[in-house]
Amino acid sequence: MTGENRLIMMGWFSQESVRDWLLPEIEQNCLKDGIMFPDAYEIFQKNKFAENSLYFHHSYAESDIPAGQEYTKIALMESYKILPGSVQYCNAKVICFFTAYKTQPSCSALRGHHELSLVQFKQEIPQIIYDELLEIKKQEFNPGKRWICLY
Repeated sequence: MTGENRLIMMGWFSQESVRDWLLPEIEQNCLKDGIMFPDAYEIFQKNKFAENSLYFHHSYAESDIPAGQEYTKIALMESYKILPGSVQYCNAKVICFFTAYKTQPSCSALRGHHELSLVQFKQEIPQIIYDELLEIKKQEFNPGKRWICLY
């Protein structure tokens, strides 16, 4: 996989944040503004509480990344560089992305945009995420200097 398909995650949403404001915001936006991507919305509805999954805030996408993108490695990053000793194998799949503006399910992450994603891990959620990535507990989020990369 080329570096352009990397998904660089800056923070993960706590279950409380997902329940208390992220999911209600998504549903409100879909009701108010209409569903922009019906196929993505259907996939989201079926999988919003999928086992071994987390919602993430990710960095600027280096390219358009389609929902369904699969990854086999996860690693810690600093200054957009993967820290070699942190690389681990894992199987992960993006269930869906969410638009940055008027948040709702989307079919892809758009190149150059910060957006949100729902990622499911085949086995369990890698501990490196909890150990190294910031947990998002409120709507305002300031990412740290260390991120996690799926590639």
